[in-house]
Amino acid sequence: MKTVRLTLRYDAETIHPMHRFVADSDAFDSYRMIHGNLVGDDDNTFIFYVVGDPDAYAAAMERTEEVGEYDLTRTGDRSFTVYVRDVPEAVDERLLESLTKGSLVVLPPIEYRSDWTIRFSVVGESEDLRRALAGIPEGIEATVDRVGEYDGTDAAVGALTDRQREALRVGRELGYFDVPRTASVEDVAAALDCAPGTAAEHLRKAEATVMDVLEL
Repeated sequence: MKTVRLTLRYDAETIHPMHRFVADSDAFDSYRMIHGNLVGDDDNTFIFYVVGDPDAYAAAMERTEEVGEYDLTRTGDRSFTVYVRDVPEAVDERLLESLTKGSLVVLPPIEYRSDWTIRFSVVGESEDLRRALAGIPEGIEATVDRVGEYDGTDAAVGALTDRQREALRVGRELGYFDVPRTASVEDVAAALDCAPGTAAEHLRKAEATVMDVLEL
């Protein structure tokens, strides 16, 4: 099986109102779909994990016609999950149909980013992947970031929290994982704008999470 890492860029006509709201607001740090299920012809069911202002998010949900019923659960001071039944637009239906045909499986999490893009991976047979890319609706620009053989490592990435992933990314960019090491925990902490002890904890928990998921 092949795996393809995709970035989809939406225009003003195709972006979902909630994605646009979060992207254009300064009140949110992270927005990810962690589970999703196509339940029928009328609506879809998703669970999102969000870091930001839950009250602002709930108010926007109430104003959005595409959102059916939802349930918001706070998981921290600025983090929450949202179970939502969403009424898809035609472009969303075509996109979902394109990405779920045949052998294809979309791997969570799906990252909703402030530049009106989403990033995620899809696993499947080569022909189905080519067909899916050809079927991306007009108004959505698809970029293939990476192609390879599926080896299960996406599961490790999906198990990390946003902050753990950021700590690993920053550590890699600075050289914390180089041999010999060219950056310290203090360097990572400065880039993350947190205390060295906090940065060390993020790195330690991230490394433990990845090791637990990988089958060695």
